[in-house]
Amino acid sequence: MDSTREGPGLGWWRTRRGAAFDIALALVVTAVPVLAWLLAAWTAPFLPTIAATGQPAATPQVVSVAGLFSHLAGSAFTLALVARRRFPAAVLSVIIVAEAFGHATLLGLTIALYTLAASGTSRVVLAGGGLLAAVAGLKPWAWTDVPGTAALYLVLGFSGVVVLVAVVLPIVLGLYVNARRGLLASLRERAQRLERERLLLARQVRTEERTRIAREMHDVVAHRVSLMVVHAGALEMKPGREPVAVAEAATRIADIGRQALGELRQAVGVLKVDDVEDSAPLAPQPTLDDLAELVEQSRSAGVPVDYRVEGRRRLANVAERTAYRIVQEGLTNVHKHAFGARTEISLRFLPDRLEVSVRNDAPRRSTGIDLPSGGHGLAGLKERLTLVGGEFESGPSDSGGFRIAARIPIAVPAG
Repeated sequence: MDSTREGPGLGWWRTRRGAAFDIALALVVTAVPVLAWLLAAWTAPFLPTIAATGQPAATPQVVSVAGLFSHLAGSAFTLALVARRRFPAAVLSVIIVAEAFGHATLLGLTIALYTLAASGTSRVVLAGGGLLAAVAGLKPWAWTDVPGTAALYLVLGFSGVVVLVAVVLPIVLGLYVNARRGLLASLRERAQRLERERLLLARQVRTEERTRIAREMHDVVAHRVSLMVVHAGALEMKPGREPVAVAEAATRIADIGRQALGELRQAVGVLKVDDVEDSAPLAPQPTLDDLAELVEQSRSAGVPVDYRVEGRRRLANVAERTAYRIVQEGLTNVHKHAFGARTEISLRFLPDRLEVSVRNDAPRRSTGIDLPSGGHGLAGLKERLTLVGGEFESGPSDSGGFRIAARIPIAVPAG
Protein backbone atom coordinates (compact mmCIF):
# COMPACT_ATOMS: atom_id res chain seq x y z
CA MET A 1 0.00 0.00 0.00
CA ASP A 2 1.27 3.44 -0.83
CA SER A 3 2.13 5.25 2.36
CA THR A 4 1.62 8.63 0.79
CA ARG A 5 -2.12 8.01 0.76
CA GLU A 6 -2.28 7.40 4.50
CA GLY A 7 -0.82 10.67 5.72
CA PRO A 8 2.63 11.48 7.09
CA GLY A 9 4.67 9.05 9.19
CA LEU A 10 5.31 9.17 12.93
CA GLY A 11 8.75 8.37 14.33
CA TRP A 12 10.03 5.15 12.79
CA TRP A 13 6.58 4.27 11.48
CA ARG A 14 5.88 5.06 7.86
CA THR A 15 2.22 5.82 8.56
CA ARG A 16 0.17 6.97 11.53
CA ARG A 17 -2.05 3.95 11.08
CA GLY A 18 0.94 1.66 11.61
CA ALA A 19 1.91 3.56 14.77
CA ALA A 20 -1.61 3.31 16.21
CA PHE A 21 -1.76 -0.42 15.39
CA ASP A 22 1.57 -1.23 17.12
CA ILE A 23 0.71 0.80 20.23
CA ALA A 24 -2.72 -0.81 20.52
CA LEU A 25 -1.23 -4.27 19.94
CA ALA A 26 1.36 -3.80 22.70
CA LEU A 27 -1.27 -2.57 25.14
CA VAL A 28 -3.60 -5.47 24.39
CA VAL A 29 -0.85 -8.11 24.72
CA THR A 30 0.23 -6.52 28.01
CA ALA A 31 -3.27 -6.14 29.42
CA VAL A 32 -4.59 -9.62 28.60
CA PRO A 33 -2.47 -11.57 31.16
CA VAL A 34 -3.12 -8.92 33.86
CA LEU A 35 -6.86 -9.13 33.28
CA ALA A 36 -6.68 -12.94 33.28
CA TRP A 37 -4.83 -12.86 36.60
CA LEU A 38 -7.38 -10.52 38.13
CA LEU A 39 -10.25 -12.65 36.85
CA ALA A 40 -8.69 -15.83 38.23
CA ALA A 41 -7.95 -14.23 41.59
CA TRP A 42 -11.47 -12.88 42.02
CA THR A 43 -13.35 -15.99 40.83
CA ALA A 44 -11.21 -18.63 42.57
CA PRO A 45 -13.25 -18.64 45.83
CA PHE A 46 -16.41 -19.45 43.90
CA LEU A 47 -14.97 -22.48 42.08
CA PRO A 48 -15.91 -26.05 43.15
CA THR A 49 -13.74 -27.56 45.90
CA ILE A 50 -11.79 -30.78 45.71
CA ALA A 51 -13.51 -33.37 47.85
CA ALA A 52 -10.33 -34.95 49.19
CA THR A 53 -8.79 -31.79 50.56
CA GLY A 54 -11.68 -29.42 50.84
CA GLN A 55 -9.66 -26.78 48.99
CA PRO A 56 -10.82 -24.80 45.95
CA ALA A 57 -9.87 -26.24 42.58
CA ALA A 58 -7.78 -23.09 41.89
CA THR A 59 -6.15 -21.42 44.82
CA PRO A 60 -6.54 -17.67 44.39
CA GLN A 61 -3.66 -15.32 44.90
CA VAL A 62 -4.05 -12.55 47.43
CA VAL A 63 -5.41 -9.52 45.58
CA SER A 64 -3.35 -6.69 46.90
CA VAL A 65 -1.78 -3.56 45.54
CA ALA A 66 1.69 -5.11 45.89
CA GLY A 67 0.66 -8.31 44.09
CA LEU A 68 -1.06 -6.43 41.31
CA PHE A 69 1.95 -4.15 40.86
CA SER A 70 4.31 -7.12 40.74
CA HIS A 71 2.27 -8.91 38.07
CA LEU A 72 1.81 -5.72 36.07
CA ALA A 73 5.54 -4.98 36.21
CA GLY A 74 6.31 -8.45 34.89
CA SER A 75 3.80 -8.20 32.04
CA ALA A 76 5.07 -4.72 31.12
CA PHE A 77 7.98 -6.34 29.29
CA THR A 78 5.62 -6.95 26.38
CA LEU A 79 5.25 -3.18 25.94
CA ALA A 80 8.51 -3.46 24.02
CA LEU A 81 6.35 -4.62 21.09
CA VAL A 82 5.77 -0.92 20.38
CA ALA A 83 9.28 -0.81 18.90
CA ARG A 84 9.04 -4.12 17.05
CA ARG A 85 9.29 -2.57 13.57
CA ARG A 86 12.34 -0.47 14.44
CA PHE A 87 14.29 -2.92 16.64
CA PRO A 88 12.91 -6.42 15.91
CA ALA A 89 15.92 -8.34 17.26
CA ALA A 90 16.13 -6.30 20.49
CA VAL A 91 12.38 -6.61 21.10
CA LEU A 92 12.56 -10.39 20.62
CA SER A 93 15.43 -10.58 23.13
CA VAL A 94 13.39 -8.69 25.73
CA ILE A 95 10.35 -10.91 25.17
CA ILE A 96 12.46 -14.10 25.38
CA VAL A 97 13.94 -13.01 28.72
CA ALA A 98 10.50 -12.09 30.04
CA GLU A 99 9.07 -15.43 28.87
CA ALA A 100 11.92 -17.34 30.51
CA PHE A 101 11.05 -15.78 33.87
CA GLY A 102 7.33 -16.18 33.39
CA HIS A 103 6.57 -12.49 32.81
CA ALA A 104 5.40 -12.70 29.16
CA THR A 105 2.92 -14.61 27.07
CA LEU A 106 3.37 -16.88 24.09
CA LEU A 107 1.30 -14.36 22.12
CA GLY A 108 3.94 -11.67 22.59
CA LEU A 109 6.67 -14.17 21.72
CA THR A 110 4.81 -15.17 18.56
CA ILE A 111 4.39 -11.55 17.44
CA ALA A 112 8.06 -10.78 18.09
CA LEU A 113 9.21 -13.83 16.10
CA TYR A 114 6.92 -12.97 13.19
CA THR A 115 8.21 -9.39 13.10
CA LEU A 116 11.85 -10.54 13.11
CA ALA A 117 11.21 -13.00 10.25
CA ALA A 118 9.23 -10.44 8.22
CA SER A 119 11.91 -7.76 8.67
CA GLY A 120 14.31 -9.61 6.39
CA THR A 121 16.96 -10.28 9.03
CA SER A 122 19.75 -12.79 8.44
CA ARG A 123 18.99 -16.50 8.67
CA VAL A 124 21.57 -16.94 11.45
CA VAL A 125 19.93 -14.33 13.67
CA LEU A 126 16.49 -15.74 12.93
CA ALA A 127 17.56 -19.31 13.72
CA GLY A 128 19.20 -18.24 16.96
CA GLY A 129 16.17 -16.23 18.00
CA GLY A 130 13.85 -19.12 17.21
CA LEU A 131 15.98 -21.56 19.23
CA LEU A 132 16.11 -19.27 22.26
CA ALA A 133 12.36 -18.64 21.97
CA ALA A 134 11.72 -22.40 21.94
CA VAL A 135 13.89 -22.91 25.02
CA ALA A 136 12.18 -20.01 26.83
CA GLY A 137 8.76 -21.41 25.91
CA LEU A 138 9.55 -24.99 26.97
CA LYS A 139 11.33 -23.96 30.23
CA PRO A 140 13.23 -27.26 30.70
CA TRP A 141 14.54 -26.11 34.10
CA ALA A 142 10.99 -26.49 35.45
CA TRP A 143 10.57 -30.12 34.34
CA THR A 144 12.07 -31.46 37.59
CA ASP A 145 8.90 -30.45 39.37
CA VAL A 146 6.77 -32.74 37.18
CA PRO A 147 5.78 -35.86 39.19
CA GLY A 148 6.26 -39.15 37.31
CA THR A 149 7.52 -40.13 33.90
CA ALA A 150 4.10 -40.25 32.27
CA ALA A 151 3.32 -36.72 33.35
CA LEU A 152 6.71 -35.60 32.05
CA TYR A 153 5.98 -37.11 28.63
CA LEU A 154 2.61 -35.44 28.65
CA VAL A 155 4.18 -32.08 29.47
CA LEU A 156 6.83 -32.55 26.76
CA GLY A 157 4.22 -33.45 24.13
CA PHE A 158 1.97 -30.57 25.01
CA SER A 159 4.90 -28.12 25.17
CA GLY A 160 6.19 -29.36 21.81
CA VAL A 161 2.87 -28.65 20.13
CA VAL A 162 2.70 -25.22 21.75
CA VAL A 163 6.26 -24.39 20.65
CA LEU A 164 5.49 -25.60 17.13
CA VAL A 165 2.53 -23.26 16.94
CA ALA A 166 4.11 -20.32 18.80
CA VAL A 167 7.62 -20.47 17.28
CA VAL A 168 7.75 -22.32 13.96
CA LEU A 169 4.54 -21.04 12.41
CA PRO A 170 5.22 -17.31 12.97
CA ILE A 171 8.73 -17.73 11.54
CA VAL A 172 7.38 -19.45 8.42
CA LEU A 173 4.63 -16.86 8.04
CA GLY A 174 7.11 -13.99 8.49
CA LEU A 175 9.46 -15.43 5.87
CA TYR A 176 6.55 -15.77 3.46
CA VAL A 177 5.43 -12.18 4.05
CA ASN A 178 8.98 -10.90 3.60
CA ALA A 179 9.41 -12.83 0.34
CA ARG A 180 6.04 -11.63 -0.94
CA ARG A 181 6.89 -8.05 0.01
CA GLY A 182 10.19 -8.29 -1.86
CA LEU A 183 8.45 -9.77 -4.90
CA LEU A 184 5.86 -7.00 -4.94
CA ALA A 185 8.58 -4.35 -4.57
CA SER A 186 10.47 -5.93 -7.46
CA LEU A 187 7.36 -6.05 -9.64
CA ARG A 188 6.51 -2.46 -8.73
CA GLU A 189 10.02 -1.30 -9.60
CA ARG A 190 9.90 -3.23 -12.86
CA ALA A 191 6.53 -1.72 -13.74
CA GLN A 192 7.84 1.78 -13.00
CA ARG A 193 10.94 1.12 -15.09
CA LEU A 194 8.83 -0.17 -17.98
CA GLU A 195 6.59 2.87 -17.69
CA ARG A 196 9.60 5.19 -17.83
CA GLU A 197 10.96 3.31 -20.84
CA ARG A 198 7.56 3.49 -22.52
CA LEU A 199 7.38 7.24 -21.99
CA LEU A 200 10.92 7.71 -23.30
CA LEU A 201 10.16 5.54 -26.32
CA ALA A 202 6.92 7.41 -26.99
CA ARG A 203 8.77 10.72 -26.70
CA GLN A 204 11.45 9.48 -29.08
CA VAL A 205 8.85 8.27 -31.56
CA ARG A 206 7.02 11.61 -31.39
CA THR A 207 10.27 13.50 -31.93
CA GLU A 208 11.21 11.34 -34.90
CA GLU A 209 7.73 11.69 -36.39
CA ARG A 210 7.74 15.46 -35.94
CA THR A 211 11.16 15.62 -37.56
CA ARG A 212 9.93 13.55 -40.47
CA ILE A 213 6.81 15.67 -40.94
CA ALA A 214 8.84 18.87 -40.65
CA ARG A 215 11.21 17.54 -43.30
CA GLU A 216 8.31 16.66 -45.60
CA MET A 217 6.70 20.08 -45.07
CA HIS A 218 9.99 21.80 -45.82
CA ASP A 219 10.48 19.86 -49.03
CA VAL A 220 6.92 20.47 -50.18
CA VAL A 221 6.52 24.10 -49.18
CA ALA A 222 10.02 25.20 -50.23
CA HIS A 223 9.69 23.79 -53.72
CA ARG A 224 6.11 24.87 -54.42
CA VAL A 225 6.54 28.33 -52.95
CA SER A 226 9.80 28.87 -54.83
CA LEU A 227 8.01 28.06 -58.08
CA MET A 228 5.20 30.47 -57.20
CA VAL A 229 7.67 33.24 -56.40
CA VAL A 230 9.59 32.61 -59.62
CA HIS A 231 6.43 32.80 -61.73
CA ALA A 232 5.25 35.90 -59.87
CA GLY A 233 8.68 37.48 -60.27
CA ALA A 234 8.59 36.84 -64.00
CA LEU A 235 5.26 38.65 -64.21
CA GLU A 236 6.65 41.55 -62.20
CA MET A 237 9.72 41.89 -64.41
CA LYS A 238 7.66 41.91 -67.60
CA PRO A 239 4.54 43.94 -66.88
CA GLY A 240 3.80 44.39 -70.59
CA ARG A 241 3.26 40.75 -71.37
CA GLU A 242 0.29 39.59 -73.37
CA PRO A 243 -2.90 38.96 -71.37
CA VAL A 244 -2.89 35.35 -72.52
CA ALA A 245 0.65 34.81 -71.17
CA VAL A 246 -0.28 36.56 -67.93
CA ALA A 247 -3.34 34.35 -67.59
CA GLU A 248 -1.26 31.22 -68.22
CA ALA A 249 1.28 32.31 -65.59
CA ALA A 250 -1.49 33.05 -63.11
CA THR A 251 -3.01 29.65 -63.79
CA ARG A 252 0.34 27.97 -63.14
CA ILE A 253 0.71 29.91 -59.88
CA ALA A 254 -2.79 28.89 -58.82
CA ASP A 255 -2.17 25.22 -59.68
CA ILE A 256 1.13 25.19 -57.80
CA GLY A 257 -0.52 26.90 -54.83
CA ARG A 258 -3.32 24.33 -54.75
CA GLN A 259 -0.80 21.50 -54.86
CA ALA A 260 1.15 23.09 -52.01
CA LEU A 261 -2.00 23.54 -49.95
CA GLY A 262 -3.08 19.95 -50.56
CA GLU A 263 0.25 18.49 -49.48
CA LEU A 264 0.46 20.90 -46.54
CA ARG A 265 -3.08 19.97 -45.45
CA GLN A 266 -2.12 16.30 -45.52
CA ALA A 267 0.94 16.89 -43.31
CA VAL A 268 -1.03 19.04 -40.86
CA GLY A 269 -3.79 16.41 -40.77
CA VAL A 270 -1.27 13.83 -39.57
CA LEU A 271 -0.26 16.17 -36.74
CA LYS A 272 -3.88 16.57 -35.63
CA VAL A 273 -4.58 12.84 -35.28
CA ASP A 274 -4.76 11.93 -31.59
CA ASP A 275 -6.39 8.51 -31.43
CA VAL A 276 -4.96 5.34 -32.88
CA GLU A 277 -8.24 4.60 -34.64
CA ASP A 278 -8.29 8.03 -36.29
CA SER A 279 -6.60 8.43 -39.60
CA ALA A 280 -5.69 11.45 -41.65
CA PRO A 281 -6.57 11.49 -45.35
CA LEU A 282 -3.50 10.23 -47.15
CA ALA A 283 -2.57 11.17 -50.69
CA PRO A 284 -0.31 8.98 -52.80
CA GLN A 285 3.34 9.58 -51.93
CA PRO A 286 5.54 10.87 -54.77
CA THR A 287 7.56 8.34 -56.76
CA LEU A 288 9.85 8.41 -59.76
CA ASP A 289 6.76 8.56 -61.98
CA ASP A 290 6.13 12.10 -60.71
CA LEU A 291 9.61 13.36 -61.64
CA ALA A 292 8.54 14.21 -65.19
CA GLU A 293 5.85 16.60 -63.90
CA LEU A 294 8.32 18.08 -61.40
CA VAL A 295 10.87 18.74 -64.15
CA GLU A 296 8.20 20.19 -66.44
CA GLN A 297 7.11 22.67 -63.76
CA SER A 298 10.68 23.97 -63.46
CA ARG A 299 10.99 24.20 -67.24
CA SER A 300 7.77 26.20 -67.44
CA ALA A 301 9.20 28.58 -64.86
CA GLY A 302 12.21 29.26 -67.09
CA VAL A 303 14.82 26.78 -65.86
CA PRO A 304 16.44 24.72 -68.67
CA VAL A 305 16.50 21.17 -67.31
CA ASP A 306 18.09 18.14 -68.92
CA TYR A 307 16.59 14.97 -67.42
CA ARG A 308 17.83 11.48 -68.23
CA VAL A 309 17.47 7.98 -66.80
CA GLU A 310 19.86 5.06 -67.32
CA GLY A 311 19.24 1.44 -66.46
CA ARG A 312 16.21 -0.58 -65.41
CA ARG A 313 14.04 0.83 -62.64
CA ARG A 314 13.77 -1.35 -59.51
CA LEU A 315 13.40 0.35 -56.15
CA ALA A 316 11.30 0.12 -53.01
CA ASN A 317 8.71 2.81 -52.34
CA VAL A 318 10.81 4.45 -49.61
CA ALA A 319 13.83 4.63 -51.90
CA GLU A 320 11.76 6.09 -54.76
CA ARG A 321 10.35 8.75 -52.45
CA THR A 322 13.88 9.58 -51.29
CA ALA A 323 15.09 9.93 -54.88
CA TYR A 324 12.14 12.20 -55.67
CA ARG A 325 12.91 14.46 -52.70
CA ILE A 326 16.58 14.70 -53.73
CA VAL A 327 15.63 15.93 -57.19
CA GLN A 328 13.00 18.24 -55.71
CA GLU A 329 15.47 19.83 -53.31
CA GLY A 330 18.04 20.21 -56.09
CA LEU A 331 15.53 22.07 -58.27
CA THR A 332 14.46 24.20 -55.30
CA ASN A 333 18.06 25.29 -54.77
CA VAL A 334 18.32 26.15 -58.45
CA HIS A 335 15.19 28.32 -58.17
CA LYS A 336 16.61 30.09 -55.13
CA HIS A 337 20.26 30.55 -56.02
CA ALA A 338 20.80 29.92 -59.75
CA PHE A 339 17.57 30.64 -61.54
CA GLY A 340 17.94 30.25 -65.30
CA ALA A 341 21.12 28.20 -65.08
CA ARG A 342 21.31 25.03 -67.12
CA THR A 343 20.52 22.06 -64.89
CA GLU A 344 21.24 18.37 -65.40
CA ILE A 345 19.31 15.64 -63.58
CA SER A 346 20.62 12.12 -63.83
CA LEU A 347 19.23 8.85 -62.51
CA ARG A 348 21.50 5.86 -63.02
CA PHE A 349 20.33 2.40 -61.98
CA LEU A 350 23.16 0.02 -61.11
CA PRO A 351 22.91 -3.61 -59.93
CA ASP A 352 23.05 -2.66 -56.24
CA ARG A 353 22.18 1.02 -56.06
CA LEU A 354 20.65 4.06 -57.68
CA GLU A 355 22.86 7.09 -58.29
CA VAL A 356 21.02 10.42 -58.33
CA SER A 357 22.73 13.62 -59.45
CA VAL A 358 21.43 17.18 -59.76
CA ARG A 359 23.99 19.61 -61.14
CA ASN A 360 23.56 23.18 -62.33
CA ASP A 361 25.86 25.68 -64.01
CA ALA A 362 26.74 29.03 -62.54
CA PRO A 363 23.91 31.57 -62.80
CA ARG A 364 24.36 33.90 -65.76
CA ARG A 365 22.19 36.72 -64.49
CA SER A 366 20.25 37.79 -61.46
CA THR A 367 16.49 37.77 -61.54
CA GLY A 368 16.13 40.16 -58.64
CA ILE A 369 13.96 37.61 -56.85
CA ASP A 370 14.94 37.16 -53.22
CA LEU A 371 14.06 33.71 -51.89
CA PRO A 372 15.01 33.11 -48.24
CA SER A 373 16.84 29.93 -47.32
CA GLY A 374 16.89 28.34 -43.88
CA GLY A 375 19.67 25.88 -44.69
CA HIS A 376 17.59 22.87 -43.65
CA GLY A 377 17.14 21.25 -47.07
CA LEU A 378 20.56 19.62 -47.44
CA ALA A 379 20.54 18.53 -43.79
CA GLY A 380 17.15 16.90 -44.36
CA LEU A 381 18.49 15.05 -47.39
CA LYS A 382 21.39 13.68 -45.33
CA GLU A 383 18.89 12.39 -42.76
CA ARG A 384 16.82 10.75 -45.48
CA LEU A 385 19.84 9.00 -46.98
CA THR A 386 20.98 7.85 -43.55
CA LEU A 387 17.57 6.25 -42.89
CA VAL A 388 17.70 4.23 -46.12
CA GLY A 389 21.39 3.32 -45.72
CA GLY A 390 22.59 5.52 -48.58
CA GLU A 391 25.29 8.15 -49.08
CA PHE A 392 24.98 11.87 -49.80
CA GLU A 393 27.38 14.57 -50.89
CA SER A 394 27.02 18.16 -52.04
CA GLY A 395 29.23 21.07 -52.98
CA PRO A 396 30.39 23.42 -55.75
CA SER A 397 30.95 21.90 -59.19
CA ASP A 398 33.88 22.47 -61.54
CA SER A 399 31.80 24.76 -63.73
CA GLY A 400 31.13 27.20 -60.90
CA GLY A 401 27.69 25.89 -60.15
CA PHE A 402 26.49 23.45 -57.53
CA ARG A 403 26.05 19.69 -57.42
CA ILE A 404 24.27 17.27 -55.12
CA ALA A 405 24.65 13.53 -55.50
CA ALA A 406 23.28 10.53 -53.67
CA ARG A 407 23.67 6.76 -53.77
CA ILE A 408 20.56 4.83 -52.71
CA PRO A 409 20.79 1.05 -52.17
CA ILE A 410 18.37 -1.08 -54.14
CA ALA A 411 17.50 -3.09 -51.01
CA VAL A 412 16.37 -0.53 -48.44
CA PRO A 413 16.81 -1.67 -44.81
CA ALA A 414 13.62 -2.21 -42.84
CA GLY A 415 12.44 0.54 -40.51
